Amino acid sequence: MPEQPHTDLDSIKMVTAMSTREDPIDAALQVSDRIKHQLGSSPDLLMVFVSIHHARKMGMIADTLRDRLSSSHMLGITASGVMSNASVIEDGPALSVLACRFPGVGINPFWIDHLSPRESMEERAAKLSDCIGATDDMRATLFFADPFSVPLVNLIPALSASRVQVVANSGRVDHIGTIIGGMASAGNAPNTNTLLLNGETRNSGAMGVTLSGPIQVDTIVSQGCRPIGNPMVITKARGNLILELAGVRAVDAIREIVRELDEADKQLLANGLVMGRVINENKAHFGRGDFLIRNIMGGDESSGAVAIADIIHAGQTVQLHLHDQQTAREDLSLLLDGQRLYSKPAGALLISCTGRSNNFFDEHTTDASVITHAFDPKPDGANLAKSGKEVDPDAGIPLAGFFAAGEIGPVDGQVFQHGHTAVAALFREPE
Repeated sequence: MPEQPHTDLDSIKMVTAMSTREDPIDAALQVSDRIKHQLGSSPDLLMVFVSIHHARKMGMIADTLRDRLSSSHMLGITASGVMSNASVIEDGPALSVLACRFPGVGINPFWIDHLSPRESMEERAAKLSDCIGATDDMRATLFFADPFSVPLVNLIPALSASRVQVVANSGRVDHIGTIIGGMASAGNAPNTNTLLLNGETRNSGAMGVTLSGPIQVDTIVSQGCRPIGNPMVITKARGNLILELAGVRAVDAIREIVRELDEADKQLLANGLVMGRVINENKAHFGRGDFLIRNIMGGDESSGAVAIADIIHAGQTVQLHLHDQQTAREDLSLLLDGQRLYSKPAGALLISCTGRSNNFFDEHTTDASVITHAFDPKPDGANLAKSGKEVDPDAGIPLAGFFAAGEIGPVDGQVFQHGHTAVAALFREPE
């Protein structure tokens, strides 16, 4: 029997559209028409991101999108700002939709309703594994939650451990798939955010979809920080308090590092001094991607203790970090350089911290713009010689996403909640 010819419908395809119309139904109709024109078939998955202006109409928006596009699955979340390609809307009504055609890919939708505090980590991980559909061919879980109703301190470690593990012939244990996501950011109080999964909307909880089968999902987690000083071992700690660093009171050790900074770096202290905790202590040297960045919450002169937004213990290695817009841009660009070694993605999902909005970047080089155009072909020599930068707004890869009140993504194989971070998923045909 002759081999059937490959058609466009056999390939992964992603398109995005955004509307800033004030009426949510008009916005949904406008987005639907644009997606239908670009995609040419019914989407397997719609990712829907809406500003707070449309939050109470999420159900109506979903009904309109489903009626017009006949999507198989749909998830959505309300946010303080949304993105579509290189466009970022933080003020005013906005609806951004990423439509995905994923032929042959398994899509498992889930709600996470309750985790008992009496359960062990292993019990929680086992329940979550069944809930999210963590099978051997799991590729990625897209996870979204309301920050006021979900105990992330217990959920995220269990979610990380829930992925099926494979023991290789060498005895190495690997995690299957990846988990990325973010927290709703439109509301600043309980019951002010909205989550959408297929036909159901809720104002609390957590939900998402797991993708399995013939798809490759690569992740980028850009914490955008630069180390200062040298790595130090915690020699005394309690809870989230670092009492001593290398045998010296923590307050004094940090003060000495700050004192030796040059004037340019001292100016960056206004953006906040943060602490990086080494994830894998077995490495001989620590570099980019080896640290989990956590905020420094304050210090106490009388005791010499420094409080950070993490639970730590003696023996761990930490290093101070600074973050600023230049470092954030450089960090993201370096991570994207590695992704350029592979095929051009069919599209991207971006979850960026509310602190990385237009107020943080003083130019139009936001995370969305950088990722959208990261895979554009380089201009020829004549265009390179021209002054200024010319960007084709219609070029680039399809991208959609939102500004989150907490980002979730992997670092060194483990999944963590982050702050001031850009987390992106790049979707490709399997290698």
